[in-house]
Amino acid sequence: MQKLQEALIQPRAKVFVRCDLDVPMENGKILDRYRLDSALETLNYIKDKGALPIIAGHMGKPEGVYDEDLSTKNLLPYFNDRLGEQNFELLENLRFDLGEEQNDEKYAKTLAMRADMYVNENFSTSHRKHASIVLLPTLLPHFAGFRLQKEVETLGSLVRSAEKPFIAIVGGVKLESKLPVINKLLTICDTVLLGGKLALSWKNPVPSNLILPLDSIDDKDIGPKTIEKFLSFISTAKTILWAGPLGMYEEEKYINGTSKVAELISKLTASGQLKSIVGGGDTIAALDKVALLHNCSFVSTGGGAMLQFLSEGTLPGIEVLK
Repeated sequence: MQKLQEALIQPRAKVFVRCDLDVPMENGKILDRYRLDSALETLNYIKDKGALPIIAGHMGKPEGVYDEDLSTKNLLPYFNDRLGEQNFELLENLRFDLGEEQNDEKYAKTLAMRADMYVNENFSTSHRKHASIVLLPTLLPHFAGFRLQKEVETLGSLVRSAEKPFIAIVGGVKLESKLPVINKLLTICDTVLLGGKLALSWKNPVPSNLILPLDSIDDKDIGPKTIEKFLSFISTAKTILWAGPLGMYEEEKYINGTSKVAELISKLTASGQLKSIVGGGDTIAALDKVALLHNCSFVSTGGGAMLQFLSEGTLPGIEVLK
């Protein structure tokens, strides 16, 4: 993987930076800046070299249709404040063009005409075979941004040398998309704790190291018996991997399971007993809501990407940078 610090960045060069812009917003206000903040080191590095970062990414799932609420124009004040006006270019939501998700070569070539080189600073979407992730870097000199490098190095080290007991906590909604990864985690982790709608959808035989909920609150949060059982496993762990909240955290009455688990992980991490790695947009938002996000050892910007990387050792968007 070619690293950004190895790149020869000429003054006035235009550098296409594929960032993670998919942040939660409400009435034009950014609710969680973590993913945007994670790209600032790379963007400032490019700017300090006298080059122009061209910031690109997607917001939501517009499916090729313009949606003002999903326009990247909503992020202009954030980048103006942190990079300074005129020091960058912000492209419109890439998913407003169907060519992005269809991995269209013509669309990738159109993007390539805007820049002199390419930097991937979007780990969370690097498992997608989309035009700006896997085609565009083949058309330009290409490099990995600082945050992407950190994600790969940290998660790669976890796979190679996780201290045991190694426990994975997986929550979320769609079981079919996460099932292959869960099956892989069951082979590398001592225990996998399954929550959210994923657990309700589980129909396969239950391996001895897979722990399903014992009870729930309206099928929207894990119940007190489950919380107690999950905490008993977590209290013995040396390494924790967490992807996906354990309930419908957006509603206060269904965040208790996620909150209790986060509190114990935070306490054990602070004491030095535990190395904790969490990831994913919803996980980040949930932990930020209970003010425990920054108490973890490492926060990955990716959820699905993090799990796929851990199970496969690479991602399409990383392979193309080699």
